[in-house]
Amino acid sequence: MNYRKNQNPVLFLTTLGVYLGLLVVGGAAPQVFAHSATTRNFELVDEIEVKDDLDKNPDDRAMSKMSLQVYLEDIELFFNELRRLRVKNSFDPASDTFEVAQSTQLPCVAANRTGNYTATAFRTSNKNATKSLEYLSKLLTDGYSLGDCLPDTRFSPQEATDSKFPLELGKANFVVEVAVRKRSAERASLLTSELSSVLPTLNSASLSAIRKAICGSTSFRAENDQIFIVTRLPRAGLDSLLAQGAK
Repeated sequence: MNYRKNQNPVLFLTTLGVYLGLLVVGGAAPQVFAHSATTRNFELVDEIEVKDDLDKNPDDRAMSKMSLQVYLEDIELFFNELRRLRVKNSFDPASDTFEVAQSTQLPCVAANRTGNYTATAFRTSNKNATKSLEYLSKLLTDGYSLGDCLPDTRFSPQEATDSKFPLELGKANFVVEVAVRKRSAERASLLTSELSSVLPTLNSASLSAIRKAICGSTSFRAENDQIFIVTRLPRAGLDSLLAQGAK
């Protein structure tokens, strides 16, 4: 398993500049700010040195738990940003909408510096949420290192991981769905079971209301050789969840 934040003892390479420019769509409805969807290869320029706390042959369950914990932290961070905007009256959880989608292939190479990124959607009715959406998009890029290294014609003969995500606040729900590809349907099923057993250990009474809501609304499923991590919260509950006094 290629773990994003803790596997490589030398460097963690993160993406910058996945999306370029804003296209303003006019009309009678509220303005929608949309990024152009592009497919491109580019160099990853931001290198962050990290220490590897799991360099002594950790088992797969420990790695899965760490990956899932990072995912939950990232979604909580995003909700805290929406909460900050709501407090400033810069975001309305009752009416604002957004949609972001992207697929990513990253070669399984030590100190990897290139990848293939396809952004298929970036729309928001509220430009104040743009930076927060861009930041979460970068965090979701690598599938939380849960994917297997598989043959990929773009990087042949080097294998690569394959992941994708849609992120949406629609009329009824907030949904983020991270999908990664495994080497077989059996491996996808095993990882689904593993993550399902790990999630309860990451949920406790001491967590913030936002984190508890995220944990309680996150599920996993396997479809053929893919595994999906899905967090779905009803829009109707977002206003109280993002309230200034929520702890």
